Amino acid sequence: MEARTFELEFAKFIQKFHEHIREAFLEDTFLKRELLSHYQLRKTMLEELSDSILTEFTKNIDKKTSIETIADKYVQLGIHCRDDGLSYSEMVRVFILLKRHIWLFFQDSNFAGQPFDVRSIVALNNRTALFFDRVIYYFLVGYEQSDSDESSELETLYNSFVDRIHKDLRARSRSNTE
Repeated sequence: MEARTFELEFAKFIQKFHEHIREAFLEDTFLKRELLSHYQLRKTMLEELSDSILTEFTKNIDKKTSIETIADKYVQLGIHCRDDGLSYSEMVRVFILLKRHIWLFFQDSNFAGQPFDVRSIVALNNRTALFFDRVIYYFLVGYEQSDSDESSELETLYNSFVDRIHKDLRARSRSNTE
């Protein structure tokens, strides 16, 4: 991002008020929607996730931030969530809800009432949406990657089971012919 763009100023604004946005998001997540209610570590995980996204918002929506930076972080989160047995649909809903709370805060703040060029608001929306789209995509990649690792183990067990049955059937067939 260039030094004086609207997106950068908005990102700094989000970072400055990240605690306010985080609290509204967490209240909505826990009390109204009861997301991840079966997961014991949900409060810690969601606090860390929202803090990470909101306190690094300028970096997250910056055009200079590499896709690999986002990919690495959220692939790992997807693997972790899959290993912990979390629902991917609930996690995707968490990301969507956090993005919604960012926009609700923007709309409710004086920032939204400032005279900005429509192109600036569209650019901001595009940068924010692109970041969250990437987060969701790479989270799901990690989730599926973990799932495919488990499938490989299951396939190995299944194949060894089938091999054992074939051996037993051949041994039986030989003993019946003798």
